[in-house]
Amino acid sequence: MKRRFPAGRSRIKRRYDRQFSIQLHLVKYESTHDLAKTIDRLKPLWPASIMKVTQTLRILHVEDNLIDRELVAEVLRREGICYECVYAATEKELNQALLKCEFDVILSDFTLPGFDGRAALASAKAAQPETPFIFVSGTIGEERAVEALKLGATDYVLKNHLERLGAVVERALREAKQIVERKKAEEALRASEERFRQLAENIQEVFWLTDLSKTKMLYISPAYERIWGRTCQSLYDDPLSWLAAIHPDDRDRISDAATTRQTSGAYDEQFRIVRPDGQIRWILDRAFPICDASGKVYRVVGVAEDITDRLLLEEQFLHAQKMEVFGQLAGGVAHDFNNILTVIQMQSSLTLSNESLDAETRASINDIARAAERATNLTRQLLTFSRRQASQPRDLDLRELVGNMTKFLQRILGDHIALSSCFAPNLPLAHADPGMIEQVIMNLAVNARDAMPKGGRLGISIECANIEIANQLEHPEAKIGRFARISVSDNGSGIAPEALPRIFEPFFTTKEVGKGTGLGLATVHGIVKQHNGWIKVDTQPGVGTTFHIFLPVLEQSTISISPVATQPVPGGHETILLVEDESVIRSLVRTVLERFGYTVVEAENGLEGLACWRRHPGRIDLLVTDMVMPGGLSGRDLAEELKRLQPDLKVLYISGYSPELADHHFGSAAGHSFVHKPFSTQALAEAVRHCLDKNLP
Repeated sequence: MKRRFPAGRSRIKRRYDRQFSIQLHLVKYESTHDLAKTIDRLKPLWPASIMKVTQTLRILHVEDNLIDRELVAEVLRREGICYECVYAATEKELNQALLKCEFDVILSDFTLPGFDGRAALASAKAAQPETPFIFVSGTIGEERAVEALKLGATDYVLKNHLERLGAVVERALREAKQIVERKKAEEALRASEERFRQLAENIQEVFWLTDLSKTKMLYISPAYERIWGRTCQSLYDDPLSWLAAIHPDDRDRISDAATTRQTSGAYDEQFRIVRPDGQIRWILDRAFPICDASGKVYRVVGVAEDITDRLLLEEQFLHAQKMEVFGQLAGGVAHDFNNILTVIQMQSSLTLSNESLDAETRASINDIARAAERATNLTRQLLTFSRRQASQPRDLDLRELVGNMTKFLQRILGDHIALSSCFAPNLPLAHADPGMIEQVIMNLAVNARDAMPKGGRLGISIECANIEIANQLEHPEAKIGRFARISVSDNGSGIAPEALPRIFEPFFTTKEVGKGTGLGLATVHGIVKQHNGWIKVDTQPGVGTTFHIFLPVLEQSTISISPVATQPVPGGHETILLVEDESVIRSLVRTVLERFGYTVVEAENGLEGLACWRRHPGRIDLLVTDMVMPGGLSGRDLAEELKRLQPDLKVLYISGYSPELADHHFGSAAGHSFVHKPFSTQALAEAVRHCLDKNLP
């Protein structure tokens, strides 16, 4: 039973403590029977413990002497310590106990059978390093005690001063708790620092932290080295060295902003930096002041972001929008220009059909027709550029195509560049769109000219190439078989190795701002791929570049250059409803059709065409109509309405837009055909006869 001393009896308690200490010292020399009687005699005088240890402790007591075990147990109980005790007398029992459970405190004698306290301490620290280890011994001595403390013991208590044991245990537990809490705090700090390190090292932005005076860089994240191209240590050594990297045109503005606005939170700036390798990058830098408890700013933290790629994408997007607008404009111009060319071509055809023309006049009209044909190719290129022109491949003599471009290319290249060409004999025909192949040659020639600002040589060669497995392995896009190879070579500046993988990317250019759109080679690549071919590039900086264009060829052996006689187109007696808002074209088409024997009923727009049909119900065999017309009724709407009234009606669309656009917007149905403006009288007559002769499915 625990007993409390009444108030005012502190002197009795002190006297009891002295008596108890003496008795404990004396009983070491008494028998076990006398020890029991002494303890019983002292029990009524034991005071209540003033210890604050409230939990039940798990204690390991390494002691072989039963009397000393009981003495220690009674002292702990006297101090009011609640505990469960496990005893060990040998090294084996000690190790077994350490393996079975965790202990709050380990008490150990220094002199033990078969091993000593040092061995016990070593075993305990190896198994449970955080558990307080206290020597309770009468033979340890001061020198051994100091040695034990150096080896990791928490404290020691002499057996003739066991009254210290309670305080020593309490202090050891308190210190052990503090150590555990400190280690947890250190572990949490390390974990926090590791999370911050992972964040700082892997995020793309630069985090920075400075003092208020900006004379000391407190922290800079590793992204600084990647973006600025300079070491973080250089910024720690000189906190203002980042300003030296700013582009001279931006430096004064940013220096003033950093000085005046960073501490107010109003610093949000874009500027350029020049990396050590000469590369210019755009930076978005923002700063945020940090205040202490009193609200005073004492630090500044900021985030610097490399926005170069984002600005480039925005610029490309705006450029793409402008190109789209330009493409729409080009498409509209080409459409209107095709109407003009239709008049020129048809008038030329009609005039040339006059057999009474003298040779000189006929030659002049032929020149007009050839010029109109070249102008037609230009409009087709505009439509291709605006993505309103479908590919129109045909059997093509590449030698003739490139040869006809020679004079025009020389004017584009200028007198400072020598142009040469070499075409292999017996070259097979290629199945390709002539306008698109011209565009490929033109873009490559212009690029070569820009690579030779001081002059040079440009060569164009065409030959037949047999591609085998080895060639296919050399170039992943290569195909096995027979191909025409167009090679465009220059002795200009060449292409840098780091730029070579990107030359066919849209908007990628190595030219200065304003001198290139980055669309030329992308267009070349797209056209060649559309023709089931591929491109091989040989280049060496400072030596020159050669683009090899591989295009499929036809199976027949070689090109036949003998002229083919034009077969006469049969006419007919059918009735045709012609609807065209351009009066000149309408008049020419009517003249041509009437010459071929057809009966023509003409109308200016869709509504008038519908009225004409009502005046001739069931008599119309073919509707020839433009697709886009004023008046609220398009060519498609008119055709659908007439076919509803007369299902067997044939329809021929004529338009300056491409067949691809016609199919997309107007659909293709049974009995519908299309002829693209501008067209000759021969082409128109063939299209009309073909449409009339088609059988409905």
